Amino acid sequence: MTPSIGTPDDSSRDDAGRDDESPGFDIQARIFAFIGTFLTVVSIGYGLLSREWAGTTMLALASGLAFTFGAYVGWQKPPPGTGVEEVEDDQPWFPTASGWPFALAVGMVLVANGLLLGVWLFLPASAFLAYALAGFVRQSRLRS
Repeated sequence: MTPSIGTPDDSSRDDAGRDDESPGFDIQARIFAFIGTFLTVVSIGYGLLSREWAGTTMLALASGLAFTFGAYVGWQKPPPGTGVEEVEDDQPWFPTASGWPFALAVGMVLVANGLLLGVWLFLPASAFLAYALAGFVRQSRLRS
């Protein structure tokens, strides 16, 4: 006889109500995707109603950030069948010290200034930013 939903004697579920040992990465990714979708709708509505670009841009950037977190969490989920204990035991990976993050920041600042000052700065700044991004990605792939 199968116990009814809500009975505390259901041994197939854990304390959180899950019936499997999944760590919940799919749910977290969906929550961030929902937040991103909500902020996108709000930014469109805010932009149409207020015609104020600073707030609209900030809401759009916040929705992009939520989508970025959702994509990262969904991409980093462990393979099916991995238990919660195995996921919690993983040690985080920290990159080695390098100058590439600083080079990326300088490249972004130069590109932003190039957008304001003209093509004479934008083109070389874009090339520098692409070089810094390639170096950062290459270093990240060479982790041991």
